[in-house]
Amino acid sequence: MHACPRRSLGTRVDSYVGQLCMLASLAFILLTSTVVTSAVPPREVVARVEQRLLAPCCYSQAVAEHMSAEAEQMRQEIERMAASGESEATIIEHYKGQYGERILVVPDGGTGRVLFVLPLIVLMLLATILTLVLRQMLRAGVRFSARVDQEELQRLRTEFSEVIDRELRDRA
Repeated sequence: MHACPRRSLGTRVDSYVGQLCMLASLAFILLTSTVVTSAVPPREVVARVEQRLLAPCCYSQAVAEHMSAEAEQMRQEIERMAASGESEATIIEHYKGQYGERILVVPDGGTGRVLFVLPLIVLMLLATILTLVLRQMLRAGVRFSARVDQEELQRLRTEFSEVIDRELRDRA
């Protein structure tokens, strides 16, 4: 069963009708996929929130992993809030209002970006410095070995000259 008409109305009209059918199909797909993806199951919301929030007792682990009474209480609260239809953002904002930014595993805004980007910048800076230092050491080592080679060559020339002069004197 086809959703679009199939009789020929002329090449231009057929093309136009085909484009309209394609647009209608695309619109239907987009609308239905948006409806499906916007309805996040409460269990997924709970899992995401528990990974994004720190346990308020010590602020060392996410609520999902921490084994304390406070973390267990938060897990139960998060489950109740998600079951009542609260969104992930609303639940996060609730806990931010209660505990402040400190409750977040990854801080919002610029602080979170800085925490992820700063180590990369430091690593690149240290790699650059190491490369420059090693390059300078290699150049200094090459110059030193070239100087040693010249000194060694001059010493060998002098030694061979003395040996040759001695042998020539002994033969004469």
